[in-house]
Order: sequence, then structure tokens, then C-alpha cells
Amino acid sequence: MDSVCIFVVDDDVLVATTIEHALEDNGFRPHTAHTAEDGLALFDENGHICRALVTDVNLGGEIKGWDIARTARERFPTLPVIYVTGDSADEWAAHGVPDSILIDKPFAPAQIVAAIADLLNKRAP
Repeated sequence: MDSVCIFVVDDDVLVATTIEHALEDNGFRPHTAHTAEDGLALFDENGHICRALVTDVNLGGEIKGWDIARTARERFPTLPVIYVTGDSADEWAAHGVPDSILIDKPFAPAQIVAAIADLLNKRAP
């Protein structure tokens, strides 16, 4: 059985690597980008193969994780979305996509895995 592909977009390489390792340790296959632009390009190329998105909110440029999630949801309306942020939790209600989960930094890697599992199980047939 193939592992489930998860998109990861985070400009902090250490955080992205932590998320990648947590996903790999739990049988997921991360596809990672370190800029918003690369994240959007990765999604354009491979959006059909991944089952969830984990994105940082603040990616060091004008495009935010909120934007990546909205773009992803336009193409795949039920795609599970998990946001991670150190300072933008108060913006989630206004900018986050419906039925998403927000995890504050610092976080335990298990929180990411649990959030993905929770959202994937809610969407299971």
C-alpha cells in the first residue's frame, strides 16, 4: 500500500524538517516547499496526489499560508488543511479555510500527525 502524500509548506527549514520526520515516522510521505511560490507550484504539479496540506501562515513574503490553503481548496474543496503559526492564531477565524485546524508554535510533532489523522478520518468514505 502506498503511503499517503502530505504537502508541507514552511519557510523555516528546521520546522519543515521536524514536520517531515514526524510524517515519515507515521507512514506519511511529505512533499515539501520552503517558499509560498514553491508551495503553489508544487501544488499545481502534484495537487492530485496529496491528501492534506500543512502550511505555516507567515512564509516570509506577501503570499501567506492562508492564500495557499484557499488556492488548494478552490481545486480540492475537501482537502484537509492544518495551519502552523507562532503569531497569527488570532487571524484564523477571518482568514482560515473552513474545517481546518490551527496549531500554535512551538508544537509537538505528534500534534501535526494527530491533526492530519483527525481530518483525514472525518473525510473517509
